[in-house]
Amino acid sequence: MQRQFIQVLGFWSLLSHAVVAQEGGAAGLREELDSLKSDYEKRIERLESRIRDIESQTEGPGNTGLSSKVMEKKAKEDREYAAALERENLADARERAAKMATNESFMADTEIRDLSRRAARESALSERIGDVLEGYLDISGYFRAGYGRSDEGGPQRAFGLPGFAKYRLGNETENYGELLFSKTFYPIGAFRGGNVSEDDPVARVLYRLSFVNPYEDYGSSADTDYATPEIWASLANVIPGIPGAKLWAGNRFYRRHDIHLNDFYFWDMSGGGGGIEDVPLGNGKLAFAWIGDGAQSAIYNQQFVSDPLNLAGFSKTNLDLRYYDWDFFGGEGEIGLVYASTNSGIDSNGMQTDDSDGVSLNLVRTDKAFLDQESLHKLSFQIGTGPAKTFNSGFETFSDETGSYIRADPSDSWRFRVTDQIVVKATDDISIGGALIYQYTDFAENLPDQQWISGGVRPIWHLTENFSIALEGGVDWASNTIGGEGGTLGKLTLAPQVSLGDEFFSRPSLRAFLTYAKWSEGLEGQVGGLDYADSTSGWTWGLQMESWW
Repeated sequence: MQRQFIQVLGFWSLLSHAVVAQEGGAAGLREELDSLKSDYEKRIERLESRIRDIESQTEGPGNTGLSSKVMEKKAKEDREYAAALERENLADARERAAKMATNESFMADTEIRDLSRRAARESALSERIGDVLEGYLDISGYFRAGYGRSDEGGPQRAFGLPGFAKYRLGNETENYGELLFSKTFYPIGAFRGGNVSEDDPVARVLYRLSFVNPYEDYGSSADTDYATPEIWASLANVIPGIPGAKLWAGNRFYRRHDIHLNDFYFWDMSGGGGGIEDVPLGNGKLAFAWIGDGAQSAIYNQQFVSDPLNLAGFSKTNLDLRYYDWDFFGGEGEIGLVYASTNSGIDSNGMQTDDSDGVSLNLVRTDKAFLDQESLHKLSFQIGTGPAKTFNSGFETFSDETGSYIRADPSDSWRFRVTDQIVVKATDDISIGGALIYQYTDFAENLPDQQWISGGVRPIWHLTENFSIALEGGVDWASNTIGGEGGTLGKLTLAPQVSLGDEFFSRPSLRAFLTYAKWSEGLEGQVGGLDYADSTSGWTWGLQMESWW
């Protein structure tokens, strides 16, 4: 009976401490393990007290000496069993902690969604997933879905300058989702006997599935596009003398930086290739990657209308060198140098574009908690020439009445961009997100020079812990847009919402929205699609959910 009692307590203790690792790093792991050890010691002390009570009962009137010796032997066996159970559970806890800490070392930490996650906010979900999957597979994701209408009678249309990012609240016209599956592999016997070594080789494989279904084709599976934007693997601790360094190959989101308010990825070298990252150097880390992109497009020629069915192959190669996670004016710095070159094949008319190359320099400063744990500030400066001026692994594109085309960037074209964004909890009841962008582009002989200025803000009034009202306003101005002379567009959205929490990034969030937009006459026919071809303003409304984890 005593042994069964100890087994039951040991079983529940193992379940309650199945997940001991949090996102706090090594200090957090040590704290959890110390707490776990203290808890076990208290449990064993209570068990021994119970055994002593049983032993004292056997020494009362009517008990023989033989009975007392038998009970004493059994009590000793129970104590030894309890101690063995403690060692086994502590070893298991250390293994789980090491595995979760290793997984954390592979996690992305540059995108706003990554930075907004907090251990306390997701610990319950993480523990539940850990209990069910027992650390076998990690699953994360992003989803938004809903439906909207417009004052022109059709489905919701997006209001934004052609060719530029748009402010997203109440202005997203599609269902979209991502699921990321990742698995960590360890050498055989890596945790034998509870021993954990941070220097052992370890591998991580990731697969991301995405889908998009525009509201104009709502509910049509035939018009839902599926993609695999990421499938890649990484191996760590395989290079002697460089602990923590990781080799990778495949197709991945590569250290992307974005602005949440308008979903603008201002530095996005995602693509296929491989490289090495997290190489310790000074007080930061070094990474180098070879990343490419390929596409097909009609070859644009200003002398005649391009044939969208007469395609040629395009390729772009990028060499990306960057240094990151170093102290930079109280935050974390990341600086990168990219060399890019583009080439094209030949179409059926024998045409081929000129090869070109260029370089870009990118600097980002991120302060993840400059006021409190929920605040965020990210500032960036970028300058690039030729095909490197896109600040991504892909191509510059443009559109005319016949379709969209890749534009071969002349080597003497260039672009300068600066971005700034902030998220703060101004008071207990108000959180605010804001963004500013300035961009200047010299297209050389292809197009006139172009400027883009953008500013937006989203204050959220948290009326209760779960109910809030968001108001997002954004203004964009551009000169010489590809489809016309350029102009200004302003968008304003009111969105009452319920969320799981009272922070700016509290998710899941369910919201209703009402959006109004107005744009210059010079943009007439370029905003809102055919429904607004003859308009300079519009209304939309609808419902939406958004979540990530």
